Amino acid sequence: MEKVDQQLLTKVASINPTVRSLYAQHRKLERRVASFELYAKYSSSAALKHQELKKQKLRGMDTIMSILREYKAD
Repeated sequence: MEKVDQQLLTKVASINPTVRSLYAQHRKLERRVASFELYAKYSSSAALKHQELKKQKLRGMDTIMSILREYKAD
């Protein structure tokens, strides 16, 4: 994420509870994805869970970026 986007995210999260919640969930998913990275190499079920978490994290960030685009337009 670009620095400008990060600054906008911080600003919007302070006034928009939806963005704040989505970003908190995103950070939690980042930690879970990182914890599965090691195990994904050794277990097919861990690899599947790892991919599922990454997709969920990406969908959340897409939603956040969509909301931020609305704020950029203003």
